[in-house]
Amino acid sequence: MVALNRAADGRWFARKGIPEDVREDYQRLYGHKREAHLKLPAGTPKHEAKARLGEWEAEVETRIATLRAQRNGEGQPLTKLNAIALAGRWYNWFVKLHEADPGKPKYWRDFSDHVVWNVIRPEAPDEYEEDPGSDPHADWQYDPEVREAVRPQIAELARVATFLANEGKALNLTAHALFVDAVSDNLLPAIQLLEKRANGDYARDERPDTFPSFADGAPRSPSVSCWELFEAFVLATKPAPKTVTRWRAVFLEMQREWSLRPSSGRPSM
Repeated sequence: MVALNRAADGRWFARKGIPEDVREDYQRLYGHKREAHLKLPAGTPKHEAKARLGEWEAEVETRIATLRAQRNGEGQPLTKLNAIALAGRWYNWFVKLHEADPGKPKYWRDFSDHVVWNVIRPEAPDEYEEDPGSDPHADWQYDPEVREAVRPQIAELARVATFLANEGKALNLTAHALFVDAVSDNLLPAIQLLEKRANGDYARDERPDTFPSFADGAPRSPSVSCWELFEAFVLATKPAPKTVTRWRAVFLEMQREWSLRPSSGRPSM
């Protein structure tokens, strides 16, 4: 349990050590390498400070568990439809991240140009360069080899790792590829919307309506994992978000622990 401390000026603070095996990834995503820090104003009541501490600790634990699962290639699978649905969640998250203060339109125009000309276009096949009219919609960008080549840069530009860690979702390698490809299809529309916002255009965005709903949990197998049971519980009872956050880290870690043991030693129902 992390201790809640109070400074001489009345401010609350807490520190939680980051395990060595995820420090590099944690620093890249969240800016802290050895310790995560919680800081609360002096006027925060003690009971609220304790509640905030619990939520913050659960969030950090979720991030750590998710990073470990991603690093080890563990995590849940996704159908192609669920990958698109999760990309819809990413789209809303990415837009919300910048929408309140989008900055100057030029930033988003330059961002869009970078994605098109520095990330995607260099992967164009020779036949397209020789005769662009043969593929007027640039469908070559959806070829598997192009998808694979641009995936790391798309994931970095779209802050995919941060999104998944904040969601508390660990995807296996195949699911991660499907998800990043779906994000790739929606990165430019998100950038274009933010350019509109920077120009003062806050008209309703209809793109979120086009995404399917995300179906939590994977299809049941004869042996039901603790993670599947937890996802089913969330889906059926719809507990408060804070409750889900607190318990998600526990079940992610439990999933990781049991995945390292022989199948005969795993609990099932």
